[in-house]
Amino acid sequence: MQSLQIVFGVLLAAVTVMAFFTEKQHEVAKSLADACHAELGGALPEEFAKKMRQGDPSLDSEVAKCTIQCIFAKVGFTDDTGATNRTVLVAKLSKGNPTEKVERFADLCDKNDVGQTKCDKAFGLYQCYHKNKSIFD
Repeated sequence: MQSLQIVFGVLLAAVTVMAFFTEKQHEVAKSLADACHAELGGALPEEFAKKMRQGDPSLDSEVAKCTIQCIFAKVGFTDDTGATNRTVLVAKLSKGNPTEKVERFADLCDKNDVGQTKCDKAFGLYQCYHKNKSIFD
């Protein structure tokens, strides 16, 4: 996938423990975050990648949420409406995690894409990941 690192990912920066995203995926996510920020513009919070990786709830500005949505869309975790694409989510996350853990995560999070906008929906998926990432420990 060269996933995202995505997300959540975007999760971005280097990982000291193996959970959810590999170091390579974090590198990819960082480059995706940079590309999305260049596309969308606006002022991202300082240390956005680090905060995203840590699940910082302060990333709730419109610019931050839309950057998260852009990253997720580029890797296929969400569609152009911000809705979670469970099939892609499971396929890509299974490349470094046990499938049963990925399925459990998807069961919990693939319906958390609620909100008025696609950015709100992607942010819901981001929040669900951080709330439930212990599944991957």
